[in-house]
Amino acid sequence: MITGNEQQTLRSAFFDNAELHFILFDSELNVIDANETLLKFYHLERDAFVGKHILEVAPNAEEKGLVKKYNEVILTGKPIIIEEIIGSPIYGNQYNRVKAFKVGNGVGVAISNITEYRNTIESLEVFSYRLSHDIKSPMTSVLELTKMALQEDPVDIDTLKSYCGLINESVSRLLETVEQVNKSLKIQKEIPHFELIDFKTIIDEVKKSLASVEGYSAQHFEEIIDLPFDFHFDKSIITSLFQNIIDNAIKYRNIERDDSSLKINISGDKEFVKIILSDNGIGIKKELQKNIFKLFYRATSQAHGTGIGLYTLRYTIEKLGGRIFFESIEGQGTTFKIIIPNKIGSINPVV
Repeated sequence: MITGNEQQTLRSAFFDNAELHFILFDSELNVIDANETLLKFYHLERDAFVGKHILEVAPNAEEKGLVKKYNEVILTGKPIIIEEIIGSPIYGNQYNRVKAFKVGNGVGVAISNITEYRNTIESLEVFSYRLSHDIKSPMTSVLELTKMALQEDPVDIDTLKSYCGLINESVSRLLETVEQVNKSLKIQKEIPHFELIDFKTIIDEVKKSLASVEGYSAQHFEEIIDLPFDFHFDKSIITSLFQNIIDNAIKYRNIERDDSSLKINISGDKEFVKIILSDNGIGIKKELQKNIFKLFYRATSQAHGTGIGLYTLRYTIEKLGGRIFFESIEGQGTTFKIIIPNKIGSINPVV
């Protein structure tokens, strides 16, 4: 027979580990309680959240009509479902499905993040169109160049070499797109394998792999790694993180500067690691910043890219409970801030 205290403990364990975010408001819409999942997701301290009025924790709740709707639930007792969009000029849109229902004299709110589902539908549409375009364009170039080469009479060796060079460029672009798509799909569908992460070794390996990229020799790196404890995560995701951002820092450096640099700072506590990567490159125009995590999006044409890397990076980091933010000023540089959980308790068993 389960006692009242045991039942309460089980109930708390269930709500604190559920993927949904739960908030309980009193009749005046002050926060009475919230589950640990919500607090961890937003990196909030319980004491700084519980006891606050809804407008203190969500200043735009009145403007969005949430205050009115929650009061209606308290008055009528009828639950309501709302689809809410949380917009950010830096982070893009987050889509939430909110169910509000009466609890005692107040209101309970269950929030599920449906961003992934909304983005998946949008991404599939973009993916279908762009993949067709990015494959069709170089293939058309190859066919046209081949046709022109075959029509050359008599065959001039220098002209033929020129055609071959252009064909090679088109095929290389096609292969890069296919490779990036395959890599993205592989990372997204694979079961993560958590292991001890050696940040210094990974960064050195990534830098070595990018040594042939134009502009690498002009890039100065500064690394500060301050982790007095073991950190466990999926190595392929950590490698992809540094691969994408270091590659971008090199390609989108400010070529008018003689001191192009990328500063890497890694710190944290036993639960989370914070990675900050800050460059002094060309930066991103303010009006374009909301799009940089979108599939196939490229904010500049300074260098060739597929527009897949940052999309995949954000998807995989968030899927495993992390968050990625950035700040950028055009002409001054870009800073990425990534917060990822220590998966020490989730290490895959050795079979």
